[in-house]
Amino acid sequence: MPKNLLRFTIGLMVFQMLFWTLVPMLAHHAPPLDATEMYSWSLSFQWGFYKHPPMPAWIVGLVQMIVGKNILSLFLCASMAISASYFCVAWLANRFLSEKEATVAVFLYALTIYCNIWSTDFNHNQIQMPFWALSLVCLVVCLDTGSKKWALVLGVVMGLNALSKYTAAFIMPSTIVLLMLSPYWRRNFNMTQLCIASIAFLVVFSPHLYWLTQNHFMPFHYVGERFDEMKNTNQFLDLADYVGNILLAHVCLILVSLFLMQKKLLANTFAKNDQIFIWILGVGPVLTTIVLGLFVPLYHRWVIPMLPMITIVFAMLLKGRFAFLYNKKAFIFFVALQILLGLAYLYKDKINPNQSARGNYPAPELAQAIYEKWHVLYPDKSFKIVSGGEWEAGFVSLYSPDKTYVYTHADSVITPWISEKNANDCGMVMLSPSASDLEHFSLAKMQEPIQLKSSITNTIVVLAYAINPPQGECLLK
Repeated sequence: MPKNLLRFTIGLMVFQMLFWTLVPMLAHHAPPLDATEMYSWSLSFQWGFYKHPPMPAWIVGLVQMIVGKNILSLFLCASMAISASYFCVAWLANRFLSEKEATVAVFLYALTIYCNIWSTDFNHNQIQMPFWALSLVCLVVCLDTGSKKWALVLGVVMGLNALSKYTAAFIMPSTIVLLMLSPYWRRNFNMTQLCIASIAFLVVFSPHLYWLTQNHFMPFHYVGERFDEMKNTNQFLDLADYVGNILLAHVCLILVSLFLMQKKLLANTFAKNDQIFIWILGVGPVLTTIVLGLFVPLYHRWVIPMLPMITIVFAMLLKGRFAFLYNKKAFIFFVALQILLGLAYLYKDKINPNQSARGNYPAPELAQAIYEKWHVLYPDKSFKIVSGGEWEAGFVSLYSPDKTYVYTHADSVITPWISEKNANDCGMVMLSPSASDLEHFSLAKMQEPIQLKSSITNTIVVLAYAINPPQGECLLK
């Protein structure tokens, strides 16, 4: 990678790590939903979870080993994923563009909403961003060189990609189309590479496959449930929303491109073979999902990892005009725009109070009150289990000084690392328990609800809970 491009990319990565970790830290009093669920899963190493593969939970666990169990770790995970994506995007841009255009492409990619306003709730879409982009990097090198070593790396990275989210599979049909249509890109491809990559993929992914067989393929049932929830909506309106949100996410790129259309054409430096790769791998996976959207419902956030080459696509269409933005004024404009986006995030509760209700919730105070109540009743027992919804139980665990496992909905099917025996032996706090929960854990008793006034919204928050008392030796560590 050229020196200036590398320098700018590293600078952008550092900026992302600092600015887009600090901004949500200042804006949030409570953690976001998806990131809280990833934290809950991270408390027990598993090869899969009832909704998704395990990668983001692993990342949260690793980061918290370094920075501790806190809300900072969740926002840091998101910033790390985005920053790693920048490096891969820079490599891809350098492969197909001039150095100046490649630099501009990376900075314009950083202006997509996926990298700023929509980047703070760490989940499977975000952790897949760097692995998707790295998969394309490995694919390019593998096909450029015919290297068996890079075929091995490609298989490993695709395995990690699939452990992030199953949508990694959408890379495959586009790759097959590329090899079928382009003699250039299949010139170095051979069956040995395919076998090596396939074996490497299976070695990485097979533990999760085994986990699926032992856990009734739960993520696929979850996908089916999501489709059932969405099937009663107007499918064509859903598809329009899907496409519309893709356009909204790239509005800065679109506006800049319209501005550059007025500039003088510099050059068309793209070889036909490069254009084929950019079109097929740059937009092919998204076009595949749009076609699928004619038959199944789609949710717009699912597309987040699939477009690491989108600015390269626009650079190709603009035929060299990206170079006009390689200047100090454009850089200052980029920084100013990032600051404006950060301010919009900070004041989002003023812009849309309902959307920000969860971020303003008095989660730390409620968690502290629950923790203190437990230790008043059981001063010699660690607060080991909290049951309830993904978010409420998650933030109570996050802010607990003890290592407190999240027993989601008090259900050992979706939380198989906690048994009913654990819940009885260790005892647990049950948040907003249902009548059936209380009936199932017959010794559990409702407590006086906790009432707190939010210092941010000045509203009274009431949390009902029950306590199932410890009844034996707790074996959870």
